[in-house]
Amino acid sequence: MAIRLKIWREEPMKKNFISILLVTILLTTLVPTVALGSAPASGKLMLYSSLPVTQLDLMIDMFNEKYPNITVDVFSADSADVFARAQAEAGVTGGLVLGGNLESFRSAQNLFTAYTTSNAKNFHEQYASVENAAFTPIQLHVSALLVNQALAKELGVKVMSWESLKDEKLSGRVAYMNPASSSPVSEQTSFVTNFAKTINVASPSAPSFVLNAVTAGQYAVGIVNEEKAIERQLSGANVDVVYAAEGVAMGASHAGILSGAQNEENAKLFLDFITGREYQQAAADILHQRSVRRDVDFGLKGIASTKNLKALDFESMALLTRLQTAAR
Repeated sequence: MAIRLKIWREEPMKKNFISILLVTILLTTLVPTVALGSAPASGKLMLYSSLPVTQLDLMIDMFNEKYPNITVDVFSADSADVFARAQAEAGVTGGLVLGGNLESFRSAQNLFTAYTTSNAKNFHEQYASVENAAFTPIQLHVSALLVNQALAKELGVKVMSWESLKDEKLSGRVAYMNPASSSPVSEQTSFVTNFAKTINVASPSAPSFVLNAVTAGQYAVGIVNEEKAIERQLSGANVDVVYAAEGVAMGASHAGILSGAQNEENAKLFLDFITGREYQQAAADILHQRSVRRDVDFGLKGIASTKNLKALDFESMALLTRLQTAAR
């Protein structure tokens, strides 16, 4: 009986020991994994940017609120210099290129690594199917008409379209700002510049001059970048933002991750963040920039939703400028 009692006691002890050993091994294996998964992102990130300083500052400030352990360094210049520097440093410091038109990214696509942000599924339809995973649309740019309705009414003109701007009553009463001052979209700049020539406006004026001249009633219409028009309207000025009936000149600026980028994961985090809803809504609310996302809009009276905007295609742009030229 004594032997049986001894055996009966040893077996559960062995089972308990084995159970404890297994739990210990399991915990030893899992704890580093959990710790690794919860470790905050850190390190550095190099940005090559042709974006306006206010836009870049908002991006970095909001990003660092979420990822305070990532140090962001910036090279800021015009688009040509940005791409030249990025090419010179690709594979050395690497990083993310911010801003620039589609042509610039196409011509340098060998510099970039393929990455499709998970936010792409929320982009507007025409931008959701990213043409090349090496570059991603980050903002839409629109040319709008800023109209002093009091002066337009006095002149007997109803401004609703590009075509309406050729009315003789508006001769000498239309000014425009160079779209390139805040938009990298070359087709947009080309159209506005060529169209302006067809209504005898030979050269662009400074953005502040156009805005102030239309507000003061010196000019009836200003062809301006949309964010400037919204900003002026929100300031309380007696002006309207009009989207031409034929369609608006618009396009997108892009971003791309350089191949061989150091801290590539940080570059992906940044690209995901600036195409996410939080940042895109802040850019719309604070900077009045039009979002690439379907779930972000201005929510302002008189400002068209992107889904309701008609974009001019190449044929329409060419037709408008040709017709205007022929009418001179």
